[in-house]
Amino acid sequence: MEVFKQMREFFTCAVPARAATEPCDRSPKPMLGAVCVAGAVACSSVAGLPPAAQAASGPPAAGKPPVPAHVTDVDSVRPNRHKVIRKRFTPAAKPGPKEVRRIIGVEARRWNISPSSLSRRVACESEYKWYADNGSYQGLLQFGSDAFYRGLSSIRSRKVKFTRERKRMVRAEKVVRYSDGSVKRKPGIKRWQRVVTVYRGTLPRNPPITHAWTQLRIGSQAIRGLSAVESSEWSCPA
Repeated sequence: MEVFKQMREFFTCAVPARAATEPCDRSPKPMLGAVCVAGAVACSSVAGLPPAAQAASGPPAAGKPPVPAHVTDVDSVRPNRHKVIRKRFTPAAKPGPKEVRRIIGVEARRWNISPSSLSRRVACESEYKWYADNGSYQGLLQFGSDAFYRGLSSIRSRKVKFTRERKRMVRAEKVVRYSDGSVKRKPGIKRWQRVVTVYRGTLPRNPPITHAWTQLRIGSQAIRGLSAVESSEWSCPA
């Protein structure tokens, strides 16, 4: 288009206005030569343009590369200083000696007695062995059948609840959001967290006579004076 525009301007300047009314007495060859000369001049002028001008006169350039996404928001998600975890559990029927001592502590706090009193009686009766057997007397506290079921009938509550506490290091989280909608999560700083785990369970309704946790509950209530079984029924002191 630029070439034809320059040709049109050339003919406007080269041919006087009166030539339109005068007969054409020129031969085709000179006219053809003039056209070729004009075309060559126009082409040479275009070729001599600087690269930026040539690009402007050519086809449109390809689209620009996409702009990289930028950060629009940053959030810091910090874990709580304290965390409570609730768990269900089954009260142990056949615990080892170490676990027996832990159960003694739980039941002693529950019924407000001295843990050493109950522990002393268990050590004397069975040496912390749930499977201890002495004829008609069995279990941690060497219950006979009559005493065990009397204690079971007055057990008051079958619910068991205790807590465990510990500390741990937890890491915060940094959430970075970008303009293109993407989200990245990055680790943040560490901090201490206090974790309290609450355990809840229920003693069986019809436990065997050797059921360790049930025996320790009846024995705790007997020392506290809340059971149908008297503390004086044991030969071992509390």
